[in-house]
Amino acid sequence: MKDILYKILFFSTIAIMLVFLVQTVHPFVHFEPLNGVTTKTEVPDLTLQNYVDGSFQKNAEQYCREHFGFREPLIRRYNQYLWDCFHETNNANVLRGKGNWLFSLATVRDHYESQMYLYTDDPAEMKQILETEALRLWKVQELLKEYNIHIFVDINPPKDMIYPEYLPRNRSFTRPEGVRAYDYLKKRFDELGVDYIDFIPVFRGIKDSVKYQLFPETGTHWSNIASWQAFDSIIRYMEDLGNQNLVNLYIGEMHHHNETRHPDNDLELVLNLASPIKASKNVYAYVGVERDSTAAKPNFLVVGDSYYWNILNYIPLWEIFQSYPYWYYNSTIHGDKEHRSTSEVDLEQELMQNDYIMLIYNPVTLYEFSSRFLSKVLVSLCYDKTTIDSMVREIVETITLYNPDLYDKASHVHEKTGQSLEKVLYDDALYLLYTEPEKYFKDLEGNKLPTSRNKDLKAIRQK
Repeated sequence: MKDILYKILFFSTIAIMLVFLVQTVHPFVHFEPLNGVTTKTEVPDLTLQNYVDGSFQKNAEQYCREHFGFREPLIRRYNQYLWDCFHETNNANVLRGKGNWLFSLATVRDHYESQMYLYTDDPAEMKQILETEALRLWKVQELLKEYNIHIFVDINPPKDMIYPEYLPRNRSFTRPEGVRAYDYLKKRFDELGVDYIDFIPVFRGIKDSVKYQLFPETGTHWSNIASWQAFDSIIRYMEDLGNQNLVNLYIGEMHHHNETRHPDNDLELVLNLASPIKASKNVYAYVGVERDSTAAKPNFLVVGDSYYWNILNYIPLWEIFQSYPYWYYNSTIHGDKEHRSTSEVDLEQELMQNDYIMLIYNPVTLYEFSSRFLSKVLVSLCYDKTTIDSMVREIVETITLYNPDLYDKASHVHEKTGQSLEKVLYDDALYLLYTEPEKYFKDLEGNKLPTSRNKDLKAIRQK
């Protein structure tokens, strides 16, 4: 009897191993891919060099980890085991709070200690960084007014400020002191007269009276319906700012829905659990526009963080604006069929064709406020392309003659990528210029409005 049992166990083990092997080499069952950002590892080529230095073994091991049979359901089952038995997640960037509420690591960190420590340990340095951006914004705001272009900031509430009662207990963060970008920038915006709208006090004030959650339990951004209500307020703010009538939103009757619209469950998705998290039913509504033949349709540029996805994906912006590109962290472009990257656009042309520019950030991302957008705009408003090019070439000459470290680094990039050394040096110099334009153009220093003007912009604006 024991012999039969052993044989059954032996052949069962062999069969399971063969099934896993076949699934690995020739998948016969297809599963839903895991969510999240991953770097795909290609099959490594075996050479004498990579075998001797050990890189082949390392890459082969990584490849096998990513391509073994039944990987997706096994990982989901393991993640579910951690969730159910230990109340933990297998994603370091997602933390489980009270009542199964999910929070991003960045949000929790900034609640218990300033995000400042990801950038610097020196409060004075952080204040200087934020002060520089605040002054740049004020200067850009005043310069754009000369062309009847309005720039303003939309400060969005983070989940921890509205629902702190569901935060996970602090286990890791021990430095509550430090500069908080939200507190510093809001104070300076008020002092400088910067145009901005702050939804944090608004959301705190309506939290207990609205019939929907301002933040979904399993998402990191404001809920879809909360974002639509907020954007209606933004449009009305723009009407006051530009003294013109715009198309307003119509938000219909709210209803509960079992299915979740993206990105209301973005944090849950990246956990890759086997079973959905039990959460409150989602509240949604129809969102459209109020017909108004007298309303203007301006050009609208948005630069900022991921809070804008709810608006871009579900609100019929084409019925409100003539154009509405979204520069995600001043990098990739969405809502524009012609361009995919900010490196593809002519900044002068883009600035002068817009009527409103909105910088959308929440307290967690305010430490990287404007994503170098303001420094580029400030330079473009004050200096034409010929002047900028001349300054860049001066910086290239300085690097070549007096900065051997940066020159050697550029040479290494040139050899590795095949780009010309001149192109690499030019790009490095351009980066330095836009990082610290005040260092290269003295008229941009200090807290006074620059006297320099890019004379080409007036003709572009009049087209």
